[in-house]
Amino acid sequence: MATFTRISEDETPSIDVDVSRRLSKIDPNIYGGFMEHMGRCIYGGIYEPGNPLSDTHGYRTDVLTALRELDIPVIRYPGGNFVATYHWQDGIGPKENRPARPELAWLGTETNEFGTDEFMHWLSVLSEGREKRVEPYFALNFGTGTLDEALAWVEYCNGTRNTYYANLRRKNGHPEPYNIKYWALGNEPPFQSSSSLYKN
Repeated sequence: MATFTRISEDETPSIDVDVSRRLSKIDPNIYGGFMEHMGRCIYGGIYEPGNPLSDTHGYRTDVLTALRELDIPVIRYPGGNFVATYHWQDGIGPKENRPARPELAWLGTETNEFGTDEFMHWLSVLSEGREKRVEPYFALNFGTGTLDEALAWVEYCNGTRNTYYANLRRKNGHPEPYNIKYWALGNEPPFQSSSSLYKN
C-alpha cells in the first residue's frame, strides 16, 4: 500500500529506490511478442518472397536480425482480432490448394500462403543460435470457430499418435510434433495446455 506525505512548496520531491528489495521474480514471457495477419505484419513484414532482403523461404532477413536482437522468449500467433474468423486448416498443405478468404477483422483478403507450418518454420529460423527456441503461443478461433476445430489444431500441432490430424501434419512434411505449450482461447485470455496432450 502506498503512503503519501505532503511536502512544502520550497522542497524538491525525491524518490528512494531500494534495489535490493525484490517482491517476486519477473516471468521472462512478459517480454514476449505478437504477430497478426494485419497490414504488413506478415505479408511484406516477416514474409515477402521476391524481396532482395528475403531468404530462400521468403523470410525477411532484416526483420529476423532485428528480432534476434530483442531476444523475445515467446511470440503469439496468428493474431488478435484476426483470429476470430481464421480457420487454421485453410493455411496448411500445398500452397496452390489453399483458399483465399475475406478477412473480416481488417477488411482484407487472407491468401493463407503463410500458415501454421510456415510460422513454426519461421520460428525455428528465428531461434537459430539460441539456447532455447522462441516459444510459439497460438490463439484459437473462439469467434466463428468450433471446439472441434480447436481440438483438431492442438492435435495437428502436438499429436504423436496414429490419428487423423497428427498424420496430416506428417503428410505435410512435419513428422515430429511442434509441442505448442501456450494456447489462447480466442483473442485474449490465455491458458497453458498440457505438453502431454495427445501423447501415447
